[in-house]
Amino acid sequence: MSDLIGQRWDEEYQHGRYGGEPPIPFIAEILKILHATGRSRDTGLYVGCGNGRNYLPLVDAGANLHGIDIAPAAIRSLLARRPAEKLPVLVGDFRSYRPDKLFGYLIAIQVFQHGTEGDVGQYFTNVADVLRDEGFFFLRVNSCSTEMFHRHTLIERNEHGGFTIRYEDGPKRGLPVHFYARDELLAKGARDFELVSGPREDVTKRAPPKTGSWAQWEVVWRRRRRV
Repeated sequence: MSDLIGQRWDEEYQHGRYGGEPPIPFIAEILKILHATGRSRDTGLYVGCGNGRNYLPLVDAGANLHGIDIAPAAIRSLLARRPAEKLPVLVGDFRSYRPDKLFGYLIAIQVFQHGTEGDVGQYFTNVADVLRDEGFFFLRVNSCSTEMFHRHTLIERNEHGGFTIRYEDGPKRGLPVHFYARDELLAKGARDFELVSGPREDVTKRAPPKTGSWAQWEVVWRRRRRV
């Protein structure tokens, strides 16, 4: 599945996805928390750093931030935007990523929804593995209250109300994508993380001629101390 995800996002970035778009408001909250807690000098990891839409504003604000993305075109675009800088970014699948050292915080924006519920569990497990004790985990993911636009097939639903679909058309055609329920999100994080803020639901109306709305959860956790 990782090859297909990379292929679909390569296509999106080659067609200018996120080109020139400003960072999402959640970035300001991330910076505020890092500065308020004295963690802004820690080394962080941005999973799904893309072409830098949100990554570069964090770096410009002083973040010591590594990046990983599954789409080679995204990393090429990011490096081309800052040719004079040696940005610590790489192409890879986070589910199999094993860093040399633990990170002080991790950011994942609209990434941990790619795949089935089994993939979701793998994402959360790996975050716990790569974060230092008391490291922050900043997450933004699909909400199950999203109103679907593209044709799709429901392939699984869990006890909390979260579900996974496979898109039949649109930019994610052929891909399984997960949509989280609030209680599901809290349950996924409960074992390894303490809740700092959220989950808060951010709902965006689609621009015509598309219809309906797209909803995302934003949540901040802190890694529990290992026993």
